Amino acid sequence: MTTRQICTLPRQCKLRKADEFRAVLRNRIVFESLSLRLYVKPIDVDYARIGLIVAKRVERKAVRRNRIKRLIREAFRRHRQMLMGLDCVMQLRHPVELLDSTRIYQEAVMLFNKAARQL
Repeated sequence: MTTRQICTLPRQCKLRKADEFRAVLRNRIVFESLSLRLYVKPIDVDYARIGLIVAKRVERKAVRRNRIKRLIREAFRRHRQMLMGLDCVMQLRHPVELLDSTRIYQEAVMLFNKAARQL
């Protein structure tokens, strides 16, 4: 019998309430790439949290919106160590092709790196 390592994002690492999102968006520390925008707010805890905004207006199909969110969540999960003490909200700015999933992932990682270096 093999054991499979569970690679999930802990519940404490997700922004879920509107007030939490609002606080990060009001802070106005923003990093942008071609298709993504990252809002960041320093917090007093020893872990990082993320919230995702993928509007129906930007990406019509739910399958694509969910795929984009999964890719960004995975990038965050793998790089959250360098984002300790930050609340992050990632927003999709423009529609993207699903074939560009590696580009979405790379842009998310680039924005996380940029935020970690500057804060």
